[in-house]
Amino acid sequence: MIGSRNAPQGWLDRVQGPLAVIGALALAVAAGTALVAGEFSVPSRLAVAAGVLFLGMAVAIDPQKAWQGLTRREAVYGSNAVALSVAFIGILVVLNFAANRLYQRWDLTAQRDFSLSEATLTTINALPQPVHAMAFFSGGLADRQQAQDLLKEYEVRSGGKLTWEIFDTQAQPGIAATHGVTVDGTIQFRMGDQMKDTITPDESHMTTALIKLVNPTPVKVYYITGHGEVDLDKTEEEGYSELKTRIQADNFVVEELNLLAAGQVPEDAAAVIIAGAKSPYQEAELQAISTYLDGKGRLVLLVDPLRAESNVGGILSRWDLTLGNGLAVDPVSGLQQDPTVLIVGNYGLHRIVQNLPVTVMPVATSIQIPELIKVGVDISGLTLTADTRSWLESDTSTIRFDEGSDKKGPLTLGVAVEEVENPQPQEETLPGFEDPNKRVKNRAVILGSSEMAINAFIGQGFGNDDLFLNSLNWVVGTDQLITTRPVIEERRTLALTAPQANFVFYSSAIFLPLLLLGAGTVVWWMRR
Repeated sequence: MIGSRNAPQGWLDRVQGPLAVIGALALAVAAGTALVAGEFSVPSRLAVAAGVLFLGMAVAIDPQKAWQGLTRREAVYGSNAVALSVAFIGILVVLNFAANRLYQRWDLTAQRDFSLSEATLTTINALPQPVHAMAFFSGGLADRQQAQDLLKEYEVRSGGKLTWEIFDTQAQPGIAATHGVTVDGTIQFRMGDQMKDTITPDESHMTTALIKLVNPTPVKVYYITGHGEVDLDKTEEEGYSELKTRIQADNFVVEELNLLAAGQVPEDAAAVIIAGAKSPYQEAELQAISTYLDGKGRLVLLVDPLRAESNVGGILSRWDLTLGNGLAVDPVSGLQQDPTVLIVGNYGLHRIVQNLPVTVMPVATSIQIPELIKVGVDISGLTLTADTRSWLESDTSTIRFDEGSDKKGPLTLGVAVEEVENPQPQEETLPGFEDPNKRVKNRAVILGSSEMAINAFIGQGFGNDDLFLNSLNWVVGTDQLITTRPVIEERRTLALTAPQANFVFYSSAIFLPLLLLGAGTVVWWMRR
């Protein structure tokens, strides 16, 4: 009789645990289905009801045993772990929700690799109208995430002036066709009736598209040829093809001009570029350039040292500037193996060189600024050697300072010149930040090295790109682009001497393991 009475109770005791487990699993399934569906749907409600039912049955079988199970040390520890896990997950959910609603990033890289450049910030903050970007990417395209991250950054930094949306070209092929998009990975910017596309989702191309959207008519500049100037289309290290690409990215059209054949600078010239002329100009060509400068001309001139056969220095006589007859040498700021390749980080106050990184000026000469500057002419030094330990070497066969024949530094390697019509007395202001209402007669930038803009130094993380492009934009008057452009990824290489390399190898591969082995031996000996 006793056995028969205890039999049902023993069976109930055996099923109490499984019922509790089934109930807990049902509640977990309810939570999972609700998270997946994004709502507390019917399956989730049924799972909750089942979980409560099974847990209730487990408790009802033997409440005292259930309570004891919950208050045991293992259960208490387990419940604490569950509570901590739930709290941690809750914190992550709240943080993700806040991060999604309150977008903010911090760029801790040395080069600000993930921050928008000043040129981009200037462009998007100066948008005259709202811009809407439509990105057309298939789901598997590798650049899709990069495009999304950049567009989100553009939207935030523009204060909402630029909005965007992304379309899957595989799931929604009709939308791409409606907007005339045929290339996967196209980003289309629209402002009013204007539209501009780019198929390269990086900052440089996206900002260029915005610039062309705001200024749909490109500015034409002419590149003088016929005197051994650097080849604009040459792709080797000594060519200017990279520079040409960047000029075009700033919404310029570059066209070559043979002055001897043309006879004059065309009327649609926003500026003239002369770079590395090796043979002399004819008198008619010099007169054409002078006439152009008299008529509100704009000039960017890159010269070379020791070019006795070139007479480009004559162009500068109108401002009483003089080209140095020698090669700039700086043993302090130049490369150790070649002090004629100058690493320039000493700049003037002109806006062209504001916040500019170091610039490489190889094979450079100086520009002498007159002590007495003509009325109506403003001349500002741009790039300068650091101190008096630099000099202008007149005899390049021996790089050595010779008192009396060589000119001691600091040397001015670049200048900005502005001549105004009917100059009036004005309050003194910083160079390059003058009254915008004045009537400018001409502007020019003269840099003492044509090699500073060759392919070998463009796009390498130096300030050469920005120095040239800022100069061009300043002389033309497109001031919104006088700033630092998108950062080029820099490769950092650590060069070790033989003793340093040996130290790194032996300390990590031999010395440290031996130290750990020795410490372990000492501990074993003391506990033996």
